[in-house]
Amino acid sequence: MSDTIYDVAIVGAGPAGLTSALYCGRANLSTIVFGNIYDSQIAKAGDIRNYPGIESIQGVDLIEKFQNQAEHYNIIVVPSNVTRAIPGEPFTLYSDVDEYKCRSVIVATGSKHRELNIPGEKEYAYKGVSYCSICDGNLYKGKIVAMVGSGDQAAKAALYLAGMCKEVITLTDKPDLDSPMYFEQIKSTGNVRVIGEARVIGIEGDEYVKRIKFRANEGPVEAADVEAVFIEGGIPNTLLARELGLTLDEKGNINVSRPDQSTNVEGVFAAGDVTSGIHQVSKAVGDGASAAMSTILYVKKMKKSSST
Repeated sequence: MSDTIYDVAIVGAGPAGLTSALYCGRANLSTIVFGNIYDSQIAKAGDIRNYPGIESIQGVDLIEKFQNQAEHYNIIVVPSNVTRAIPGEPFTLYSDVDEYKCRSVIVATGSKHRELNIPGEKEYAYKGVSYCSICDGNLYKGKIVAMVGSGDQAAKAALYLAGMCKEVITLTDKPDLDSPMYFEQIKSTGNVRVIGEARVIGIEGDEYVKRIKFRANEGPVEAADVEAVFIEGGIPNTLLARELGLTLDEKGNINVSRPDQSTNVEGVFAAGDVTSGIHQVSKAVGDGASAAMSTILYVKKMKKSSST
């Protein structure tokens, strides 16, 4: 452990975290980032076609560009995870290898895909199995697809897909989609078929997805011919948030005040998929920039107070 107290520690090396690092570095804040870019969801996302200004780019290439640009501003990247965090003045963070002190923290730990853990899921990942309807729905215009999930996020995904796909077979383990807000809209959308009390058994195909197998109401195994399976419902990575005493919403996302991305703990901000909202690179970048600007103002105010 060194005696260095960093102005800001950013936990997470995805788009939100590295955008925050870029802004903080440019503002001459001493900045340390924890995380391995290759562990981020974007690094595993395949071809990205909806990031403004770039027609097509592999996710791993985009996140490498994020890190390379941020490193021009003397940020320190520690490619390991934060295993423990203690609030205070300063905050204390523990990684796999050392202990670090910082005046502020930006939590950008992202989320992980909700996995069904069924036969065919991993085999057809990005070959018809997708975890993001907004990212990949455009690839299946005029096709029959399946969407698996429940709640508002799944309902919004079904409606989004319905706008471009021939039919959306919606499989949910609830009696219905469990989304009162979108119930009537789903009901009145002619090309969304909701199958409740459904348990997905497997995904099959040849080179690409061809069908999904499921059991509804504990009945016989059924199969539907589809060209894609969208699995909705990311799980936020909030272990660190709990250690810092941050409040979470009913879905486990960190509660933030927008637009400044502040949390209930002074000096801690949060950005990206670990907060509520759509899981998109462009949204994470916006969150990261907002969190960084708030952090910059917070640190400068702290330093001014301590010098008077």
